[in-house]
Amino acid sequence: MITKIKPRFGSVQVLENCSYELSICPEIGLSQQKFRCAECKKKFIFKNDLCLPRLCDYNGLYYCSHCHWNSVCVIPARVIHNWDFSSQKVCRASLQFLRLMMRKPILNLESLNPTLFALVTDLGDVKKLRSDILVMKKYFLTCHTALEEKLLLQLKDRQHFVESADMYSLQDLIDVTSGILLSYLEKIHASFIAHITQQCQGCQGKGFICELCKSEEVIFPFEPRTDICRTCSSVFHQDCYLRWKALVPNVREGEELYLVLLIRTIYKMCKCINVHKLCSILQIL
Repeated sequence: MITKIKPRFGSVQVLENCSYELSICPEIGLSQQKFRCAECKKKFIFKNDLCLPRLCDYNGLYYCSHCHWNSVCVIPARVIHNWDFSSQKVCRASLQFLRLMMRKPILNLESLNPTLFALVTDLGDVKKLRSDILVMKKYFLTCHTALEEKLLLQLKDRQHFVESADMYSLQDLIDVTSGILLSYLEKIHASFIAHITQQCQGCQGKGFICELCKSEEVIFPFEPRTDICRTCSSVFHQDCYLRWKALVPNVREGEELYLVLLIRTIYKMCKCINVHKLCSILQIL
């Protein structure tokens, strides 16, 4: 928690404590500050407006007019807890700190406030696109064409998107609410899909066949209406997978493909066995 930041040491403070105050305006009161400025320690005398204490909305401390110029900034805690991007008054030191931290990806929204993804449609869409891009990254790392064309460098302005789907910077969240980030990712996502599914034969050859319906259609894990086995990474049509789970509801995660192949093998050996009857037997096993 940042309680005191000297403007001239703002960059040093960022290096030493790369984290945000995540409580909304954690005010401690003037008495706890002994009626002195949190920065220069000058005593408040309450004679006129220039002498009145000024509250910093970021860290909840009071400052004199010399250390607090009524500058405004978006507050990370208000964004995370309330999705509130209104600018609030902050002291000079906090303003410097927040500006330096603006593009640092240190906010894990999945752990800080996971309900945001359901409440904010664009944020949920961004999360899905980022997850897809991480899956497509695996194709590009083994594709000579993608490496030569340096496709992943399309994300050079937001390098953390290539490394994780969970971490966000404050600037990322500001760009989500303005619509900039979703548009940016949709264009890159579309170009990546075009390379894998249309332009590159090598990447097309790394597609999957649904083991549940045996359709000849080639599917990919980043496509809509598909599901992935977390154990073996096999890819299924989502509709096929849901029908299969309905037939064998007690199957444990990771055993889906194993049981599919088992049923197919037994069925080929003894075609008189009814598949539905076999599934009911597997429920007991």
